[in-house]
Amino acid sequence: MVDLTRRFDVLVIGGGNAALCAAISARRAGASVLVLEGAPKFYRGGNTRHTRNMRCAHDAATEILTGPYTEEEFWKDLLLVTGGQTNEELARFMIHESKDILNWIVEQGVRWQPSLGGTLSLGRTNSFFLGGGRAMLNALYRTAEELGVDILYDAR
Repeated sequence: MVDLTRRFDVLVIGGGNAALCAAISARRAGASVLVLEGAPKFYRGGNTRHTRNMRCAHDAATEILTGPYTEEEFWKDLLLVTGGQTNEELARFMIHESKDILNWIVEQGVRWQPSLGGTLSLGRTNSFFLGGGRAMLNALYRTAEELGVDILYDAR
């Protein structure tokens, strides 16, 4: 049970991938953190529950990725997807910082599966969560709870 009379240093609205990464980072930095998730515990995580992978820039092949995916290539792909309607400074910052997520998220308990083959050639650009989005969420929630992040489900 969350003590709502308590003061928290950080309030995170939502319980998906980005929210949990923010909550974990804040808690690791020493802040007291409350996550407000609108869904009940079983349905937590929003759209992240339905995902299976993430895309991050990387300079060389890894254990889970078959080749490099440069920042410039990521930027060009983003422009195609958005039709050029994106904030370049913010997007380039996100792309550069994405290089660290592959290792950081493993430190939070998320596991990767070997890259997939096939006609889409996503094994070079996309990292796939072992067990999909729900497994990733479960790992992130477990880490957040172990660190002492407070989580309120069915938050309104």
